[in-house]
Amino acid sequence: MKVITTAILIALSLLTALILETKIHNYVAIEIILLGIGIFVALIILFGLWIETDWAFPLASIFFALSAANLLWMFFSTKIFLTFAFGVLVNVAGLVICMASLKDSTQLVGQPLETYDAKQKKKK
Repeated sequence: MKVITTAILIALSLLTALILETKIHNYVAIEIILLGIGIFVALIILFGLWIETDWAFPLASIFFALSAANLLWMFFSTKIFLTFAFGVLVNVAGLVICMASLKDSTQLVGQPLETYDAKQKKKK
């Protein structure tokens, strides 16, 4: 269920960016390049979610964070609040789902982290 929800939120995030991109007047070429990179990264994330890899949700959380930053930049260029608010809601929901789906670091490495007590005296 988390995979399907994440895929839908990725699509909505890209759609929101595309809608806001059609309204900007400055730096249009840069935004088109950023949107193309976002689509490519989204395809990589969707492939990772499909084959259930460990790196898919961390990469998706980075995607949602960068997408929110892009939406903020486009909001200052267009001043269209409703589309911006919807995009922020989608990206925050995506971040929450991805952060909740992250595995414990001991599961990613395979063994728990060893710690030592520095105050413990050595016995001779």
